[in-house]
Amino acid sequence: MIAKYHSAVFIDIDGTLVSRDGLMPVSAVESIADAQRKGFMVVLTTGRMYKSAVKEAARAGIDGSAPVISFNGAFAAPIGASGDVIHYEPVAGELFKELIRTLERFERKDITVFCYTPFELFVDCENDLLAEYAGRTGASYKLVKSFSELNESPKVLALAKFDEPWRLEPLYKSIDCAFRGRLEYVNSFPNYLEINSAGVSKGMAIEKVIARYGLDKSKTYAIGDSFNDVQMFRAVARSIAMGDSDEAVKKQAACVTRRLKEDGIYYAFKNYIFG
Repeated sequence: MIAKYHSAVFIDIDGTLVSRDGLMPVSAVESIADAQRKGFMVVLTTGRMYKSAVKEAARAGIDGSAPVISFNGAFAAPIGASGDVIHYEPVAGELFKELIRTLERFERKDITVFCYTPFELFVDCENDLLAEYAGRTGASYKLVKSFSELNESPKVLALAKFDEPWRLEPLYKSIDCAFRGRLEYVNSFPNYLEINSAGVSKGMAIEKVIARYGLDKSKTYAIGDSFNDVQMFRAVARSIAMGDSDEAVKKQAACVTRRLKEDGIYYAFKNYIFG
């Protein structure tokens, strides 16, 4: 472990550190700076792509020596050294092709699909969902005729409109029927279905980071708000759910802090980490 860090805090981005309108509370940035001065390594742990996570890390003032965990745990690397890969596990090969064929039956029926490399976003159509996602995350993208042109993706994301999450239900049932035990699939937002390789989770990637940096697990913490954060909660010594979280998510955490816009990150550090 880097000598200046004696502990680590793993923080989700969307709904935890950053609101849907892009707000990152000043109190959260100040808490992160205080934590780093006190010897805590802060690790953004997100479903977002690596490049987007690195941008948010810079906005939060996170030290470039720290890693980020992206794509729900499928890719992890230090902020300042993307080539020093800690972990990479995409959906690949025939399994990826089979997944794409399944998704194509639902795509454009009010559902949009995104694929990735560790550093790029690929889309096969341009619409309002893409515009909202790119605007919120700052992601640039490449347009392809078909996802069959790709061989793998660290995560596949299926999106519906924010106020129409129910449109994902038939797709979820189809994925669950065809890929149970072969893929991981979870909602990060009600209108986002995140699909990863079997065994991939934020928790699994946290274990990889703990091993790489020689961290003492008893000095690890996690803050999150959604169902894709539950495995993250289980990988650390103390888990903290945001006050905005679904009640089922709160029940999986050891502690519950305030809402994001009510200085939830600051309150979490003050009461459950620094204390």
